[in-house]
Amino acid sequence: MARAKVDRQTLLDAAEASVRKRYKSALIGRAARELELPSVFCSTGALSLDRICARRLPGGVPIGPRSGRVIHVPGEWSTGKSVVLDEMFKSVTVDLGGLGYCAESEGTRDPHFAMAIGLPLDLLELDRPATLEEAVDHFIEWHDTVRAKDPRVPILAGLDSLDSSESERAAKEGLTEGGGWHYGGGKGEALGAGLRKIVQRCARYPTTFVILNQTRDNVGVMFGPRKRSTGGNAPHFYASLELWLTLSPLGDVRGPYRGTPLSAALRKRFGFGPTDHGDVVGRWVRARVTKTKVASTLQRTADFYIDFSRGVHKWGGLLQQMIWEGRALVREDGTVQHRTIDADGAVESQDFQTVSAWLEWVAQHPEAVA
Repeated sequence: MARAKVDRQTLLDAAEASVRKRYKSALIGRAARELELPSVFCSTGALSLDRICARRLPGGVPIGPRSGRVIHVPGEWSTGKSVVLDEMFKSVTVDLGGLGYCAESEGTRDPHFAMAIGLPLDLLELDRPATLEEAVDHFIEWHDTVRAKDPRVPILAGLDSLDSSESERAAKEGLTEGGGWHYGGGKGEALGAGLRKIVQRCARYPTTFVILNQTRDNVGVMFGPRKRSTGGNAPHFYASLELWLTLSPLGDVRGPYRGTPLSAALRKRFGFGPTDHGDVVGRWVRARVTKTKVASTLQRTADFYIDFSRGVHKWGGLLQQMIWEGRALVREDGTVQHRTIDADGAVESQDFQTVSAWLEWVAQHPEAVA
């Protein structure tokens, strides 16, 4: 048996050498060397969301160390898709020492939020292509130029968003002649052709490509999903991770009421509603993993909180994830029991009087929730 194993290894060595000699750019080698589990992750800004992406902390979307992925993030309006993408850009440029590239077709970005979260805009390339084909061509040219000089620097690219991008067919012929209004104007075909080129680069380098998308109601559907995303099936096929964003049942968060106290009669007279309330200062969003090749978290959900003045809240929703995994227990009196499981399977518990006390302890001992 040992003799046969050596002979097979010799055959593989000769075959690899022959391919490398004839095709200089071939990526060929033993699967034991070429395949690897991702160990470098780009944070989404929320630990709860990072955890369902990678089933670990630190987690998030994979970006290496040698190969990245395609990530698809469809969601309803005002669910923080662009906010989460900015947090990813901050993570790759600040924490990982990488570069960011954003193809922005909506024309809604401004520097205020980026500066509020500490995103270095001088390390983020912003492109505003006219069509989807231009977005792909521009990114490939930019990416190949960077890789010719540095094949190891982490790169996070984002398309914001697929729904607002149009194909050359629709742009040239118009909505009526090109069928853009009724059939998408060839967007799915153009995206499929572009992603075939993009995934090749993601497989060769630490490059992750994030596609932001919007959802639509599946009108007239009696069975199956009630929502769909634009761009055809190409984003679903090529994505290694897909996060579906919706509004969380936890709802919006309002600040304190700072107006003049009014009686019930005056509130009714001025149309203020039955109670006094402050402005909306934040929103809870729910993410669901609808496809993953990264971790065993399919159909796992996580709530995360977006503060409109500070960005994605790091700790919001983490306690819910710990409760779901059996790592934390919240009693009726508000006390929290944290459970730590060591390598031998032994369980140790520690009690905290409040959730805030637990969060302060976790902030000082991040290994406790890894």
